[in-house]
Amino acid sequence: MDELTKSEKEVYDQRKSKLEDILKIDSTSLPHSFTTTTSLRHIKSEYKDLSVGVKTGVNVIVAGRIISIRSFGKLAFFDIKDGTDKLQLLVDKESILNETVELIEKLDAGDIIGCRGEIVTTKKGELSIKISKVQLLNKALRGLPEKWHGLKDKETRFRQRYLDFISNEDAKNIILMRSRTLQIIRMFLEEKEFIEVETPILQPKPGGAIAKPFITHHNSLDIDMYLRIAPELYLKRLIIGGFEKVFEIGRVFRNEGLDSTHSPEFTMLETYEAYVDVNQVMDMTEEMLKTVFSEVGQGGSLLFEGNQFNLLADWERKEMSELVSEVMEIEINFQSDFKKVVKLLEKKDINVVGTTIGSIIYQLFEDHVEGSLVSPVFVTGYPVEVSPFARKRKDNPLVTDRFELFIFGYEIANGFSELIDSEEQSERFIEQVKKKNEGDEEAHVEDNDYVIAMQYGMPPTGGLGVGIDRVVMLAADQSSIREVVAFPHMKPE
Repeated sequence: MDELTKSEKEVYDQRKSKLEDILKIDSTSLPHSFTTTTSLRHIKSEYKDLSVGVKTGVNVIVAGRIISIRSFGKLAFFDIKDGTDKLQLLVDKESILNETVELIEKLDAGDIIGCRGEIVTTKKGELSIKISKVQLLNKALRGLPEKWHGLKDKETRFRQRYLDFISNEDAKNIILMRSRTLQIIRMFLEEKEFIEVETPILQPKPGGAIAKPFITHHNSLDIDMYLRIAPELYLKRLIIGGFEKVFEIGRVFRNEGLDSTHSPEFTMLETYEAYVDVNQVMDMTEEMLKTVFSEVGQGGSLLFEGNQFNLLADWERKEMSELVSEVMEIEINFQSDFKKVVKLLEKKDINVVGTTIGSIIYQLFEDHVEGSLVSPVFVTGYPVEVSPFARKRKDNPLVTDRFELFIFGYEIANGFSELIDSEEQSERFIEQVKKKNEGDEEAHVEDNDYVIAMQYGMPPTGGLGVGIDRVVMLAADQSSIREVVAFPHMKPE
């Protein structure tokens, strides 16, 4: 047990003593299970319109955690909370057995109890359960923090997340919203006849994205393995194998920095569909996310950090070079003269490190454009240098049929017409290996097995990746990823 402060030790010892007393009063305390007849939410919904001072004659059995206790001589009031809601318990000490009174007087805020009683309203009209029997299900040996809700100490909130969920209804509701979001996405894709699959999390090669992996070692095989940075290459192997619509929702891992929108592990949705292209993927992405945002409670609009947009309007689609040209106030496209563009940018005190026009456009977009994209916009026309798995456009080999969706400055989704030419894929892998040999830790590794799979023939395919954590951030109006995951990563104390 962690070392307790003097005051915490006193509370711990007092509560431990109370537990021993309760076990003497009621030997059935601390049962292995407890059967309830209803939930607190159902009671509040069913009896919300009762008038003052009503005795319904309806007895229920409920269970939950004591949140607060108020005692007034012969009467006591407990607030308990189960997984659905909070409700008041009314204790009339003169109407219950003495041993029940003795047990109740040994209870503390934080204890988990089961109780039987009648649904009533008090003289003040408060819906309550007038309890006739109480059973201790477990004793909280540490006291709940006072005034936990609204604490500014986010570090404490995230380190002791269980306490945050007990006392902060908003934090709990975000996790419930996350669960609902995943349910909606699964139903949406299943209605479109996608099948959900699972692919390896431990992989012999870290493929499918440009990122730095976590490395581990498999003792039995005596090989290094990697936590996946993406499920992409395995999902596309399934497409090659004849599964025409597949999706996976799962954790991916990238050994990179922590900030408000990045975590070393996060949840990714990836979908692959044979015989569609990037335009159809954009159509599906827009339909799916509109469905999510509508069904989790924001209706026809989305509000985030004081900004609001009409969810039902068509989402824009704009070329990356067009957006860069607008912001830089310089005409820059993939046919522009490299040296001329560099000189024009230098006049604006903008230095670029790229060696091709495509890399310059991408750098300018990342540094000066993407953060300003508030309303939903599909940014299209990504340079081939940063798109190792996307298919080139027929009319311009420097550009790929790829998009990223931005909302409120956040990248939410990434998709493209998949590269299906095995020889070209092999060449792009070789280019990535060159970058890795030059010191780029995030460059993609060569994956000959994937190239061999492609040599058996891959149909035209549209692929999509969606960051679930960021979708929930938008739906819940939260600017930090730590608020939308149950247990965020923290630096050691």
